[in-house]
Amino acid sequence: MHPDLIAERFTLRPLREADASAITAACQDPEILKWCMGVPLNYTEETARNYISLTRAAGEQGTELVWGIDASGKLAGIVTLHEIEGPFAELGFWAHPESRGQGLLTEALRVMIGFAFDPQGLGFDALGWTAIYGNDASRHVAEKLGFSDIEFVENGTAGRPDAASAPTRLDAWRATMTRQQWLEKNFRVS
Repeated sequence: MHPDLIAERFTLRPLREADASAITAACQDPEILKWCMGVPLNYTEETARNYISLTRAAGEQGTELVWGIDASGKLAGIVTLHEIEGPFAELGFWAHPESRGQGLLTEALRVMIGFAFDPQGLGFDALGWTAIYGNDASRHVAEKLGFSDIEFVENGTAGRPDAASAPTRLDAWRATMTRQQWLEKNFRVS
């Protein structure tokens, strides 16, 4: 399992069974359903419990690391490192509707990214970010984190799988940030 990461306003921690109802409530939100293609429609508490179980297994295997943003005992969102391959991972994130506009998500991502790049943490060399084209909120967060050179990629990300057909591909924005870029952005290192 991956460690808890403690910040002033929250703790990033692995998901718990007790998070199932908060995850279920968040995954009813139209914005999450619109932009997070991995979130199934008709999300239930059983779906959430299965997701929590899968995140534990993925964390133990090192294929995906998922943290809940615990703000005074309330699940404020989720941040992830997924598609981990060697010294690279892709970011994923969403904020619970009740926690938006407070800066918690961006702050949580900064903590997670710092741990991901830290040689004493995960020691990644680069991180990627991908969002469905038009997801301005995700792009705004990525830019605040220091992702630059954002490119448009036609058919650049998977759409929501449909049981009746193959998954669709959607246009996307994509960017990569290296450890050096992170250091320069956050610590003014030359």
